[in-house]
Amino acid sequence: MENVEKTTAMQCGFGKREITPPLGTSMAGYFKTRFSAGVTDPLFVRATLFQFGEKRALIMAMDLCGINKEWADRIREKVGKTFDIDPDAILINGSHTHTGPIFQNAPATGTVVDPNYIAFLEEQAFIAAGEAVMDLAPARLFTAESHAKGISFVRRYRMKDGSYKTNPHPDTADQIDHAIGEASDKVRVLIVRREGADDIYLVNFGTHPDTVGYNYISADWPGYVCSTLEGAIPGTKCMFLLGPQGDVNHFTPFLPNRGRLMSEKHKEDPREKALHARYMGHVIAGSVLTVCDRAEEIGNEGIDFAKEEMLLPSNRITEGIEEARKITERHRAGEPYSEDFTYAQVVESYRRIRMFEAPPFMSYHAYALRIGDFAIVGVPGEPFTELGARIYASSPFKHTMTCCMTNAGCGYVPNSASFDEGGYEMNNCNYVRGADDAYVAAAEKALKALK
Repeated sequence: MENVEKTTAMQCGFGKREITPPLGTSMAGYFKTRFSAGVTDPLFVRATLFQFGEKRALIMAMDLCGINKEWADRIREKVGKTFDIDPDAILINGSHTHTGPIFQNAPATGTVVDPNYIAFLEEQAFIAAGEAVMDLAPARLFTAESHAKGISFVRRYRMKDGSYKTNPHPDTADQIDHAIGEASDKVRVLIVRREGADDIYLVNFGTHPDTVGYNYISADWPGYVCSTLEGAIPGTKCMFLLGPQGDVNHFTPFLPNRGRLMSEKHKEDPREKALHARYMGHVIAGSVLTVCDRAEEIGNEGIDFAKEEMLLPSNRITEGIEEARKITERHRAGEPYSEDFTYAQVVESYRRIRMFEAPPFMSYHAYALRIGDFAIVGVPGEPFTELGARIYASSPFKHTMTCCMTNAGCGYVPNSASFDEGGYEMNNCNYVRGADDAYVAAAEKALKALK
């Protein structure tokens, strides 16, 4: 274990390693089997280390669809022990790109994790953390907020016939009554200005990173946020942290091409679909550029951290298992969808099997860091945007950043009204009404413990 040298000022370091998997790797993100056939842009793990006095806190961002709790705990334990960081002061955030490698076995596709890649991933994360330790330099903290307009849309709709649909087709736009909820266009940024070293930008925005599709590896728009800012501001390192996004997406049925920007070649060359990912990255990075030179300097003294357990009530299933197994067998056999074999049935059947005789409550944690006068709360899974708004509203800090997909995956966490509405997220949800309140309460308690 490294001995931490006591400091009387905030210091910060940055590390970055590539984690692009080999061609032929099983890809995450959909209920179908895909193997990588090329690389549109590389994947990375980025690490930002903060140190004040004898305390350290580490934030890691990985270009992965999700975060597996078992290996996230393993990484946090190893990194913490080696570099003298309490594991509870380590946040590992997944970007939720749908064009990255699988990170856990996928029953829906019959694919399994490559243990060699997982070992490589853990090694690269460990090295990135070590690079951040070696890169420490005196730091001042600045923060700003901006807006990225026209790139994030509610994806849940109440239809005129009383039903609820997720991502309805543009051809059914005239059947939509209204959108449910409101997408946030808020971009939050923590800027670390360092003496004699590159500045570090931590950027936070919430919508689904699922613009590229097909079978080419890509970090999607979060990757373009980082590369765009680093190219626009010399001497800058960038890390993207995903905000609440469980019910919002990058397209809407009310815009041509469902809000995408693609050339006519995209059907022939899947890499052309990365055009919209790049566009979104430019919009978000551009919003940061408009405010970064006028960012507010905030206090940079002290580091603290807290953890709070959340007990989410399970959607426990004890009936209909045999029928669910038959449906999933048909899906794995490659049967095409039809009127009596729908995508919704498949999603719900996998959930039924997954939750068969589940415990009454499922245990996860909210983690909170205080870096000077700035608070960062990390929560698992994919919370609806309303939950993020509730966390922000209740935070005792003037400046708060909420990061989902952090330290564990727990699936969708909807707001209470959605449990009566249905839709894709509910067909795939592991919980029942009340999960949202338990989720938000844990985040609130973790933040208040830092005051």
